[in-house]
Amino acid sequence: MAPTLNLFGAAVRVYGLILLLAAWAGLWLAARQARRLGLNEDHVYNLGFYALLATLLGARLAYVLRYWSVYQDALLSALSPTPTALAWSEGALIGAVTAIAYGSRRRLPVGATLDALAPGAALALALERLGAFLDGRGFGEPTTLPWGVHLWDEVRHPVQLYEMAALLIILGVLWWGVKRSPFQGYRFTLFAALYAGARLFLEAFRADAPLMANGVRTVQVIALGVMLGAIGYLYRRRFPPPAPQEPPAGHAPQGSGAE
Repeated sequence: MAPTLNLFGAAVRVYGLILLLAAWAGLWLAARQARRLGLNEDHVYNLGFYALLATLLGARLAYVLRYWSVYQDALLSALSPTPTALAWSEGALIGAVTAIAYGSRRRLPVGATLDALAPGAALALALERLGAFLDGRGFGEPTTLPWGVHLWDEVRHPVQLYEMAALLIILGVLWWGVKRSPFQGYRFTLFAALYAGARLFLEAFRADAPLMANGVRTVQVIALGVMLGAIGYLYRRRFPPPAPQEPPAGHAPQGSGAE
């Protein structure tokens, strides 16, 4: 593990630096994909940037409001860039609203824009997992496998690296494997299905996974729902039900004639 880096005599959190790198790399790749799809790459880049900025600011604000009793006597501490002091659920909602508002203003097609963002999201998440590994976040269950890593006085699964590898494979599928999309939104839906499937499997190796009241892992339940929903949507779009055939003109349906 390497949680800090000495830069010019100052200790800097590696996780924060990698988050910045992940954001830049993800937006850069999204802009390239937008160009391949015939979209305005500047608009797609700006959409991702504003959404990400709104997510971070919203997550920080929501966290401060949630723990207002801690911050009310030291308001300047609310400006501290602490990656752990963020309310991600509220931040993601604010970021999504910002993205929708910007995309609507620029009249970006929803499906194609999501397709452009999907590879960048996979790359950004893969880099974030590398940062989590170096910082010791989201650590794995104890293991006796030879590639286990020593953390918190035990040898554990490097589950962050498992997730990173899965995301890089997904990125390869989206960038090189999908040559032609059968419909707008296909790449994004495929990304959602593959990533949810990976999380459903790999979450079993995490030691700090949040649990529901019955002991079931929360993320696995969410991942299963997202995966099944995405697969169902892909199936219906690829194989839509046949349209009902209308009877020929002048032919009355049986049973509708006068007695």
